[in-house]
Amino acid sequence: MFDVRTVEAGACCEQERDSADGAMSMTARRRRAFQRQACLLSVLAAFSLGLALGVFVPLIGISQAASKGSIVVDGSPEQEPQQPALQALHHPAHQMPHFPTIDDIRSADDGPRGRYASVSFIAEEKLTGEGEDVLFQPKLDVDGFVERKLPSPAASIVQQMLAGSSKMAQAAVPERRESRASKFDDAEREDGEGVIRDGIYWGPSVERALPDGFDQRQSESWARYLHEAEVERLEIGCGRMQNRLLVFRDGTRACARYRQNTDQIQGELFSFYLGQLLNLTNLAPSAASIIDPEARLWAAATEELAGAQWKPTKPVVITKWIGNLEPAGIPLPFRPLERHLNRFDVRNITEGLDRPRDGVRRLLLDRLGPARDGPAATPATPSSSTSTLPSQPPTPEVLERLVELAQWSDLIVFDYLIANLDRVVNNLYNFQWNADIMAAPAHNLARQTDSSLLVFLDNESGLLHGYRLLKKYEAYHGLLLDNLCVFRRSTVRALEALRDASVGQRLNALFERTTTAQIRDVLPPLPEKSVKILVDRIDRVLGQVQKCRETFADR
Repeated sequence: MFDVRTVEAGACCEQERDSADGAMSMTARRRRAFQRQACLLSVLAAFSLGLALGVFVPLIGISQAASKGSIVVDGSPEQEPQQPALQALHHPAHQMPHFPTIDDIRSADDGPRGRYASVSFIAEEKLTGEGEDVLFQPKLDVDGFVERKLPSPAASIVQQMLAGSSKMAQAAVPERRESRASKFDDAEREDGEGVIRDGIYWGPSVERALPDGFDQRQSESWARYLHEAEVERLEIGCGRMQNRLLVFRDGTRACARYRQNTDQIQGELFSFYLGQLLNLTNLAPSAASIIDPEARLWAAATEELAGAQWKPTKPVVITKWIGNLEPAGIPLPFRPLERHLNRFDVRNITEGLDRPRDGVRRLLLDRLGPARDGPAATPATPSSSTSTLPSQPPTPEVLERLVELAQWSDLIVFDYLIANLDRVVNNLYNFQWNADIMAAPAHNLARQTDSSLLVFLDNESGLLHGYRLLKKYEAYHGLLLDNLCVFRRSTVRALEALRDASVGQRLNALFERTTTAQIRDVLPPLPEKSVKILVDRIDRVLGQVQKCRETFADR
């Protein structure tokens, strides 16, 4: 038997316990609901604050900047710097900017001023003079240009380039602005000095000062030498680890280029052939050969061939050793991406007007001093102003700079034709990570110390490998060509001859004439696809020459 009171007491306790648990669970649920609501409100508040900071604040800042007046980069002295708040919030994406070319300069002369007004060929600022006559106009100041607001997001790359060049203590290059009436008078004096001819060609004084280099006769002599020479040993050197320095029995040295892929051997060899057709003397004599331990050329160096892991029947390109070489840098007119080289730039170099701003002002004051002190202070005219400038031949220092620029004009044309990736394009491409790389020596370019000859080394990416990557690097290939308006007349004539004739047939004919049947069995001729691309690029170069002729040639 059991006690009824005990049972009733136990039931009462259970009911009280259930009611207490229900009250606690209700409180917990309310607390959790309140926490969820508080979390949602916090997220909403944070979102609203971010929206206000990210949208409304820039809009308010832009409206305030617009209310103060639009900023136009046109070379005028009254320009406002960019707001600090906008500079902090604006992060332009890394992309290849559209740099001004000669087309933009010509359109700026004929039509309204466009987006390239700030980087025109010659600034529109007067330094002195009265009325409408312009005596001298300096180029746009680099430091002032960096502080101004540019119209496109990609302009930050140009700012980095300009800032990097200013760190190297290279001041802005002032340039002469000449009226149309005085251009013909200047051209006559240029012809007399022999620096520039017909507005776009290097003159006789520069052509005579160019180093001799390596002509076709030396190349044929090198090919005949290899038919009779004997390699005594192979040494490590000449660039990549697969290359070797060859030492012949008579002490002559040469560089042998060995690659697993034949297209790089083709690129090196046919680029050399193209240089011969263009009458370029900056490429060292080269010839193709086959690794054959039983041949006279390699018979005495079979152990070194095995140590170098050179496989028999593989083609190599043997290039004559060139001594007394030093690294060659990129000239100042080509370092900043928006700079250029035309007849007026050459005049500035010849007359010493490319020095820093303070030096130019002193030079100008010295030139204008006698005119101010003279008895008749008449207003200057374009013809009278140009007649006061000296017409002496260039000094040896200036002539040395012009000789370097003349060789660079050939280099720019040659590298564009073959789409060389391993020279200046290497510097231009890596500029997006290193703003000072344009001041570094150019890849695969050397200067002979005793003759100032520029030697174009390592052209293996030309005509084949470089053509396959045109979609990625074409903007860099055309960058320097679009800003070049001074050429060697012999190079332009050779290009015109190649355009009228079949460049592919001439290259393959030269290949068959300078190689043996054994070499042609393992090394094919230049592919037809590469020939078509080369023809298009020849037309592109001649089109640039025509644009420069229309803009700068004497009329």
